[in-house]
Amino acid sequence: MKEKIRYHALRLFDQNGFHGTSTRDISETAGCKMPTLYHHYGSKENLFDVVVRVAYIDLIEELRKRLPNELTPQDYCAAAVIQKKNLPVDELLVHRLAMKTWLGCEGCPDVRKKLIEWEAARNAKNETRLMELFSSCVWVKIITRTFMNLIERIILFDEDIPDAEIREEMRLLFEAALNKS
Repeated sequence: MKEKIRYHALRLFDQNGFHGTSTRDISETAGCKMPTLYHHYGSKENLFDVVVRVAYIDLIEELRKRLPNELTPQDYCAAAVIQKKNLPVDELLVHRLAMKTWLGCEGCPDVRKKLIEWEAARNAKNETRLMELFSSCVWVKIITRTFMNLIERIILFDEDIPDAEIREEMRLLFEAALNKS
């Protein structure tokens, strides 16, 4: 039942937003009584946290493990963006809700704060790795922002950016950065 509640909550939060989804909606759709929902998740905020933030962190860690370690940073960035194009529905919904929450378009403030803290730590690690390649922090920021923009276009706007275009954009960025560093 716990998984069934999570399954339906994810879809309702995606469709109606955090504030537009009630625990009653979730329990009715999942086919359970309200006490069952509260027994498993405690509150709507906790359910949202588990369904979005916790699931997103698990997803990102799993996606990272799926990429080969021997990829160059340029190829790694391109592969990570392309990965997002091929997410199964549940993973796509988790990713989209996490992005909407992080951007402040959805969710509850506590979950957003935790998500921002986690993302900041992750981005700092990624930027540190890129700084090993480039002497200019400007290029690291440009690459990071371009990477995030491509993912936003894919996840939030459902753009089908061709793999070759993603690879070419990363190649051009890294090439320019290496030539300017």
